[in-house]
Amino acid sequence: MIKTINSWRGLMAVTVVLFHAGWGWIWNIAVTGVTFFFLSSAFLLAMRHPFDRLTSGGYRDFVFKRFLRIYPLHWLALAALVLLALVYTPSDLDWGTASLVALLLQSWSPVHHVHYGINPVAWYMSVLVFCYAAYPLVARCIGRWRLRYKIALTAVLTLALMAILVPLDIPGREVVVVNPLSHVVDITVGLLLFHLYRVLRDRYPVVGYRAATCIEVGVLLLLAVVITVNVTTTWLKPWEDVINWYLPQGAILLAFAFLDGQEGAVGRLLLCWPLQWLGKVSFEIYVLQFVAFHIFNYWISPLAGHFGLDIYHELAWFVFPLLLPLAWLVNRYFTRPVSRLLAPKGSL
Repeated sequence: MIKTINSWRGLMAVTVVLFHAGWGWIWNIAVTGVTFFFLSSAFLLAMRHPFDRLTSGGYRDFVFKRFLRIYPLHWLALAALVLLALVYTPSDLDWGTASLVALLLQSWSPVHHVHYGINPVAWYMSVLVFCYAAYPLVARCIGRWRLRYKIALTAVLTLALMAILVPLDIPGREVVVVNPLSHVVDITVGLLLFHLYRVLRDRYPVVGYRAATCIEVGVLLLLAVVITVNVTTTWLKPWEDVINWYLPQGAILLAFAFLDGQEGAVGRLLLCWPLQWLGKVSFEIYVLQFVAFHIFNYWISPLAGHFGLDIYHELAWFVFPLLLPLAWLVNRYFTRPVSRLLAPKGSL
């Protein structure tokens, strides 16, 4: 893991939690975080597993190890949410939806209460499972392509996705965005970014502190410009769920990967211990946020006289004293032990 990217993932996870906790105004940052998660996952996979050659055993080991990162933690969060639902809202529990969510197949459904069922953020893991299964095949097919061909393929796929999204209203766009097939574009963009990264590292191996700081500030300003345009105009609205963020988040990912080991002012800030720790438990933060919300609603809010806060708004920060220790405990005493126990020796 590139350390600055690790910190970015932690910060993006926090923005997603704040959005779900009622900070609606942070939407344009939170949704870019989801795009960053997908792009960075594909980019880092390309860095570690180029798959120039692909055997059935190698594919099996790769997919098993990736699934091992997702399913046990997902099942833990799902079990907690189902238990809380059985205690407090048993009439709302749909066992058919719960079964699809347990298998991480819910994102293939066009029905809102199915693909956002039980644990609303699990749609991301459903898509991620598909992306992990598809990545070796996509990487094997286009990994050796020349840069211009990768750019052309990325452009074609992005334009196709834009054409699909243009005539759709918000519910229709939601169905497309949560569908795993639409995120083949993310895999392709990640592979393209990795190719660009290798080109830059070969041609410009050394960058000074001032130049690195300018690059870092420049890509952050690019994100700020896109957010400003999206907030103040309707030009980008049809694609605000995903496509708007390919360029700025791709630039951030590429810049901080290229500057790994020669960070500027922003990069050095991202290397501080609290942000590194945040990145380390970012996946647990993301997966367990609704568990923390429900515990906060049912157990903590009543003690404060609120009798449950489904949307926190200005109290959103109050969930973090519960969520962060929970994420750390699960990472330390569940995720890592389960991975060590179940990971096959010599697997990828």
